[in-house]
Amino acid sequence: MLFEKFSREIFHAFNPKKFHELAEKPFWDSVKFMTKILVIAYIIMAILMIPKLVNLKDNIHSELSKFDTFSLKGEVTQSSQIKIPEKEPLIIIDASGDEIIPGKEKITVTRNSLFYKFFTRKEVPLNQIKEMSQNKSVVSKLFLYIMAFIFPSIVFFSFAGIWIKYFLFAIFIGTLVFLMADLTRFSQSWKTCFKSVFYASPIIILVEAVSSALYPGWMIALFSFWGLHLYLIPLVAWLVLSLIFVSCLHFYKLKKQKH
Repeated sequence: MLFEKFSREIFHAFNPKKFHELAEKPFWDSVKFMTKILVIAYIIMAILMIPKLVNLKDNIHSELSKFDTFSLKGEVTQSSQIKIPEKEPLIIIDASGDEIIPGKEKITVTRNSLFYKFFTRKEVPLNQIKEMSQNKSVVSKLFLYIMAFIFPSIVFFSFAGIWIKYFLFAIFIGTLVFLMADLTRFSQSWKTCFKSVFYASPIIILVEAVSSALYPGWMIALFSFWGLHLYLIPLVAWLVLSLIFVSCLHFYKLKKQKH
């Protein structure tokens, strides 16, 4: 039922004869619509970036090869285990020297070894990590695991950043559309203009997601903030599509008045 409703909204977003139906929906429905489009775009972008992730291990190994000499030396003492978080820990650090049997935690650091659990538990002697320049393959595997370990957090925060980016620029474009329409006979309420921007977003979001993963150069980057890029061409196209949406609403209103 939900998928049927969403697919109908997508169809209506590309059908000028149905724009008025979308404009009459509650404001938060338009926000939810854009969020769903963003989820689809994010998944597509992630799939397109898989080849880059596959080559990540080799890339890490290559970058570590730039170290001619790299060794870590130091003495660590502690009074008791460090557990992160304290209850049901994911990481345990214990340099007391006592024999430790790794449990459910993902990472266990002892005085002599580092244990990490991906599908199976593996042990890496700390002396191999200390002598990074001599054990590049071991360290590169460890770096890859750490990145996989924090991957859920990366996904969450990157998607949240992208959502905030589009929401803020939807406010900006919606205000521009309102001001431009108000100067002409196509005047609509600010709320309607704002909803129009959300419903005009699918093609912009999807094209930008695919282009960002493959070749972002053609979109002409304006500036970046928090690692997110603002591109000129998608921004202008979004403004134009939003103006077309509002114009169609105006002609529908005129047609309704005649009847």
